[in-house]
Amino acid sequence: MINACYDLCLRLRGPDYFDKVNFQKWAASYSMAIAFFQVGQHNRARMVEVESMQLARLLNLHQISEYDGLNLIETQLRKKAFWLLFYGYVHSQLQNLRKERLTYLDATILSTINLEDLMPLEVDDEMIFEDEVISPPTSGLSLTTGFNIHSRIFWAALTSPSPRDSSPTRRDPCMCARSADPKLQIEYLRDRLHDLKYTIDGMPPQLRQWAAEDDGDALNGATLEQQSVMKAQFESMRANIHVTHLWLQSIILDQLDALMASEPSIATLLSSLPDTKAMWAVREDISRQLLHLLHSIPEIHLEPNGHHLVSPPHPTPTGKTY
Repeated sequence: MINACYDLCLRLRGPDYFDKVNFQKWAASYSMAIAFFQVGQHNRARMVEVESMQLARLLNLHQISEYDGLNLIETQLRKKAFWLLFYGYVHSQLQNLRKERLTYLDATILSTINLEDLMPLEVDDEMIFEDEVISPPTSGLSLTTGFNIHSRIFWAALTSPSPRDSSPTRRDPCMCARSADPKLQIEYLRDRLHDLKYTIDGMPPQLRQWAAEDDGDALNGATLEQQSVMKAQFESMRANIHVTHLWLQSIILDQLDALMASEPSIATLLSSLPDTKAMWAVREDISRQLLHLLHSIPEIHLEPNGHHLVSPPHPTPTGKTY
């Protein structure tokens, strides 16, 4: 179905398709790239992703000054689009160690933008009109709040989101400096691990890892059916937030382990680093949290997060699945 949809999209394009860019064209490319990725067509996903990144650059989604003149709906959509691309950028920085992939941002661009300015308004889409935003119920929780929490987790994995670290003297060293100095890289990864660990403190009860609140009155839904839909959405979002939080910590721990193994003399100079036994205790705690999360959330709410959490059935030679 995904391949058929993409082929149809290509046939609908005329020779002047890219002469005028708009948000809808970006959304079509991005959606197809994610779809190809989720079904395992990784190379095709990369090619389409590059198209979506180029459209986003031409739309200046990363420049808040370019949002002047847009209505409130378009502004909210573009802010969300920026963060969806930012997730991919963080993936490329932490996993693309050979740097064979093109990226939406780079260190220079990232240093010139204020990520806080690009955070979406924490109201649901239904509350936003072209020229006004309706105040949400004070007792309810917006899905965009969860979106922003998820975004801040990715932010913390790359650089410090704390205002106290915004001064030039407290900025993280650039990648070129860290590549030449393993000690700087170890300190940087240690700081990222620390910020990640505490970035979800103070999370709303509906999205907490250990005890999600089962209270329909706290959800924005007038009927029981609407509340049921909202609860399902929050459960899927809760899984996404906490799996991302644990996965990013695990990736950074992998890199710390590799660096300390390759540079043991530097590792011994950094007395604040935990020893190998303590590092394994951290890993064990991450694994325990992940198992608890997967056990506490029904599979139907894990499925929207893709094949990383729920494996599809595999056909056997007889045509049956297992």
